[in-house]
Amino acid sequence: MSINLNELNEPQRQAVTRTDKPVLLLAGAGSGKTRVITFRIAHLLERDIPAEWILALTFTNKAAKEMNERIGALGKKKTKGLTITTFHSLCVRILREHINLLGYHRDFVIFDTSSQQQCLKNVLEERDLDSSAANVKGIFFEIMGYKGDGKKPDYFLNQSGDPIAQQLGKIYQDYNQHLKDYNAVDFEDILYKTLELFEHHSEAMQPIRERWKYLMVDEYQDTNKVQYTLIKELAQARRQLCVVGDDDQSIYGWRGADIRNILNFQKDYPEAEVIRLEQNYRSTEFILQAANSVITNNSERMAKKLWTSDRSGQKIGWIETDNTEDELDEILHQMQVYKIQTGAPWSQFAFLYRSNFQSRSIEEALRNKGVPYQLIGGLKFFDRKEIQDCISYMRFLHNPKDEVSLFRVLNYPRRGIGRATIEVLGRDRTESSGFYELMRDPTAESKLGPRAYSSIHGFVQLIEAHRQRLLEGQPFYEVFLSLFEKLDLKGELERSEKESDTRDKKVNNYLEFINTIYLYGERREGATLSDFLDYISLFTDQDGLDEKADKVNLLTVHSSKGLEFDFVSLVSMVEGQFPNQKAVEGGAVEEERRLMYVAITRARKRLVLSMAKTRRVYGEFVRNQPSRFISEIDVSLFERPPVGEEPVEAKKARADEARARFLAKFKKG
Repeated sequence: MSINLNELNEPQRQAVTRTDKPVLLLAGAGSGKTRVITFRIAHLLERDIPAEWILALTFTNKAAKEMNERIGALGKKKTKGLTITTFHSLCVRILREHINLLGYHRDFVIFDTSSQQQCLKNVLEERDLDSSAANVKGIFFEIMGYKGDGKKPDYFLNQSGDPIAQQLGKIYQDYNQHLKDYNAVDFEDILYKTLELFEHHSEAMQPIRERWKYLMVDEYQDTNKVQYTLIKELAQARRQLCVVGDDDQSIYGWRGADIRNILNFQKDYPEAEVIRLEQNYRSTEFILQAANSVITNNSERMAKKLWTSDRSGQKIGWIETDNTEDELDEILHQMQVYKIQTGAPWSQFAFLYRSNFQSRSIEEALRNKGVPYQLIGGLKFFDRKEIQDCISYMRFLHNPKDEVSLFRVLNYPRRGIGRATIEVLGRDRTESSGFYELMRDPTAESKLGPRAYSSIHGFVQLIEAHRQRLLEGQPFYEVFLSLFEKLDLKGELERSEKESDTRDKKVNNYLEFINTIYLYGERREGATLSDFLDYISLFTDQDGLDEKADKVNLLTVHSSKGLEFDFVSLVSMVEGQFPNQKAVEGGAVEEERRLMYVAITRARKRLVLSMAKTRRVYGEFVRNQPSRFISEIDVSLFERPPVGEEPVEAKKARADEARARFLAKFKKG
């Protein structure tokens, strides 16, 4: 099919046809950026640019899938070889080709958060340091932040005058070495190790630099230092780079995203052209005016102003009640009225909130009213224990060096392999011998009692029999259906859970996972175990969104990025919650304001902001103050003007006083 440029507005046409120089496309929320990217790719293909020369990168599987589907309408012949994917998926592909240059095997596994933290816990225990869950979690997030920023252990080890930095550097170094010993990478390593390849094996990576001649990057404002450097490497040869983003939607500074990457784009590429997409095709005029009035209070931004030709729509709703229960009751009432008036399905309604803990009261209110809902961004399906146990078996069979997975499943289901048995075998460990090798060693029988050896030998036989089936090329899903049946994992769940509701949920989750394995293998010709493990490792919050389900959506504002709904309720608009108090104290008010801008622009037709006048803090009721962002919205945009604000200092002083009284009572008690 041939594209019709007349379907685009003038800035969109410029963005599609300007392919002879670097382009910074400042695309405001709802301005049709996905359409522009797909039209730009189609325009290149119409000029007979080979599809294999084109690379488009984005951040979510959902966005990549949508782009692929739109481009797919052009026909298979023209699009064959086109690469539209996420950063992490692209880097996994590169690592599968070249990670051997860094001393890893190509069958590496990708550790999830649970496995990463267990690996770090092992390091702390070996160093006789605090390995409590809180300390492990704190150090884990610290190290992940440094990896995202491109900092290596040497950065800390070289700080000879700082013993704390020295210790962190050693922990960081040991953690990396453990991963390498297990032939594993963590989520940040996917990018970090790819950059290492470009930095330390430049000549070998030259074909990668030359593979794609036209590069497009979506959500450029969300790139961290490592991604920024990778993009420069990939664009080095021809500088045919188009980055698409919106500095007003840069909301991931806490995980390493650097807004300077988009603000300084013209410094990196002086010949670049900046094109602004400001016409919005999503939201009503009232919603856009509210978004504009909030974001103009930020100083660190590139000037732009969203507008729409659609003059219809309702003013913004404002709900202010005495307590949270009444707040949610009123929101649900307005949702039900809107549903009756418009016939909109429940899937077009969303509750947005600043922090995950706020979902509990919303879920309770929805259950009480019998309103169906789905929680997005909570505990992911693949993170549930019963699923993690299955995945650990799969990771271990794929990579027997993965001892984190091995020790998770070694005695699950129980087979009489306890700590004493592990300690006896572990005495013969050397740097070159892994624990599984010791388990396979025939001399192990002389070191263990008959019962312990029988358990070890049985485990090894079971694993080796199924590994052999994989090596023979049998479909991986058939191999694991057999393994899980022999292990009787379903029966283990039924026997181990006393509560019937919990037991039923876990069994159903297990059966759903079995179904997932089967469908993945059936629908993807030639799919391997490695492909499936990569798929679940790169699974994101938005991948858990069932767009066909007629349910109200519950999600944080961060998780809502890239989504849109007819009716959006933004709850708990009080100072200290939104903006978040820690962010305020940390000087991150501008990022919180960008987060507010993102929240507002998720709404297509109806936006309702709400707050309760009081909430419980340390067991006492404290009066809330409206969020500072409410006062930044022009009062004429509201159906009913919000009440006046109370000084932040007064509210904070009351909260501190309530906390002091609570602690005093606690000490007395």
